[in-house]
Amino acid sequence: MSRFYKGQFVIFNNNQGYINFISESYITICIKEYAKPPEEAEHSRSAIRQVCICVPPHEWDNVLETSQQTK
Repeated sequence: MSRFYKGQFVIFNNNQGYINFISESYITICIKEYAKPPEEAEHSRSAIRQVCICVPPHEWDNVLETSQQTK
């Protein structure tokens, strides 16, 4: 688990993103972010919507570290 850190760019199952959450039970990889519509954002904690993949520990060996984000 110590090999991961929040914000780290990674690739998992051909999806590139960054580590968004880390626990002993799973990590999440954020693969897309986009702005919420203004009428939704004004009543939300965050104005950004995220699409994340939940990765359990038995899959962590398949998470590949990358030095930077590419598109």
